[in-house]
Amino acid sequence: MPVYLFDLSAEGQMKITRRDSMRLVALGAVAAAFPTSSVGQANRIRLPLHEFVEDQRLLSCLRKGVKAMKARKPSDPLSWFFQASIHGVTEHLWKEAAKDDPGVLSVNQAKYWNQCPHKGENSANFLPWHRGYTHHFEEILRTHTEEDDFAIPYWDYSIAKQRTFPQAFGIEHLDGNFQNDAPDNINPLFHADRDNYLCGYEHPLTDQLPLADLSVRAVDTSRVMDCPVFFGTTESNSVGGGIYDNDATTRGLLEQSPHDQIHRAVGGSVSGIDNDGNPTSSVGGMAYPPTAGFDPIFPVHHSNIDRLWVVWASMPGKQWGVMPDDAWFEEKPWFFFDTAGKEVNRSRRDYFDHRALGVRFKDENLSIEPLPLPPRTGQVVMAAASSLMAKRSSAAVAIGTEIDAPTSAPTRLALSTLSDAAGPDNRTFNRLALGASRDRVIITLKGLNISMTGNWGFDVFLVPRDKQDPLPDAASPQNVGSISLFNHVGDPAAPIDQRFDITDALAALGTNDIAGLDVLLVPYNLTTSAKAAPADQPSITLKGDGLVISREAPGLATQAMPHQHQ
Repeated sequence: MPVYLFDLSAEGQMKITRRDSMRLVALGAVAAAFPTSSVGQANRIRLPLHEFVEDQRLLSCLRKGVKAMKARKPSDPLSWFFQASIHGVTEHLWKEAAKDDPGVLSVNQAKYWNQCPHKGENSANFLPWHRGYTHHFEEILRTHTEEDDFAIPYWDYSIAKQRTFPQAFGIEHLDGNFQNDAPDNINPLFHADRDNYLCGYEHPLTDQLPLADLSVRAVDTSRVMDCPVFFGTTESNSVGGGIYDNDATTRGLLEQSPHDQIHRAVGGSVSGIDNDGNPTSSVGGMAYPPTAGFDPIFPVHHSNIDRLWVVWASMPGKQWGVMPDDAWFEEKPWFFFDTAGKEVNRSRRDYFDHRALGVRFKDENLSIEPLPLPPRTGQVVMAAASSLMAKRSSAAVAIGTEIDAPTSAPTRLALSTLSDAAGPDNRTFNRLALGASRDRVIITLKGLNISMTGNWGFDVFLVPRDKQDPLPDAASPQNVGSISLFNHVGDPAAPIDQRFDITDALAALGTNDIAGLDVLLVPYNLTTSAKAAPADQPSITLKGDGLVISREAPGLATQAMPHQHQ
């Protein structure tokens, strides 16, 4: 027998009581937040990928949904091409797509495509933008699966057994016959533009594939989970980054690792020699922002990044840190699409509460409320100069140390030349180390050739020259970050400059002589394997043009918020 929320008269007319009116108001609020079926939504749980693929119905509907989206015209907002392009797309890709679909030429690319933050946006945009992107993509993909309980799984590579690239995404031919290229036999989750050693499952001469797994360092989240704040004064001391920068190379801790590491490992980087003897390199799709979203593993990876944010926010003692003002949260700079293909333009604030979006993870404890945003504060952001994002450089010293860092051992870049090159500025920098100034001290590594480092990364430390061993612990304040492996700046093969805020590291060392310090680059491999590496693999070295050390006043001044997660 049906259960009615409202009283019905004998004539079948609905009588709405005062209590019923209150129910209507409540239901209206729920409907506004959750515009789809509440029954289906209650069952929409993001599962760990290794459990998801064991359910043949779910795996089949994922393949069905991806295939259906890929079949749509690229100019269709519900298509795989369009949705991937919201994150990023190259000029070459959209021009190729326009040959078959002239509608691509009419897309407002400046508004809808290449929206992934880090092209002039501060680093604090990264996590909320990707939560919004993944959520709206999930809604669209669900309609194509025609399964109301579908939710994007998450690749939980924190589990040792799950560090092998998922076979469901790695095989190209569903029946195992490499010669059967019939359209129905090609796996929609396969993407050719990946690292062969980590992701390859098909080879005519061996079944011992893939050849490599993700390394422990590639999936490390210890610095993220140990960090007390979401918004920081620097990217090396906050989970989500900060609002002080518009530099494409600055990243919060969760973006640094494991986000960037997985992108680089899956996409891969191949170095070689051209016919003229010059070194060459290329990166796969996941390793470059304008092509990453085309790989079907992308949303599964970002579902896990979103989950890790929830895990962090559910831990006791976490704080928001140096909060942006209300205007930043209420701004609506991003454009997504709903399941009808209509534009969605919501505030940043809407993407800070995953439960309000209807997102739920299997390992999530629903009895714990993740760190909530505090009420609107009326807080005002004060610019250091005329531009909101302005930074004032009060001193800069170039150090002529060329960067030549092999992956075989740590490399020290001496700051000893600072005492000769800086003159009186050296004493100024030293006072900063003792906390006598509010300015920040920045090290910039110039002209880094990250496309030539293969699946190797480098952590960056500030260390005393007279202490050679042991290496600093990763949790030490001397750790100022890692070399970016997910290049947001132009051509993926182009050298980049990368900034590191070393102010906190200087304070932790308590030194009065910066010229007695070294920048230490510690290499790590993103993959690991008990199987032999190819004998002809070239040696790998990170090269760069040198260092610049500078003093900068923060571009913004805001008041730290004491709100803490209990």
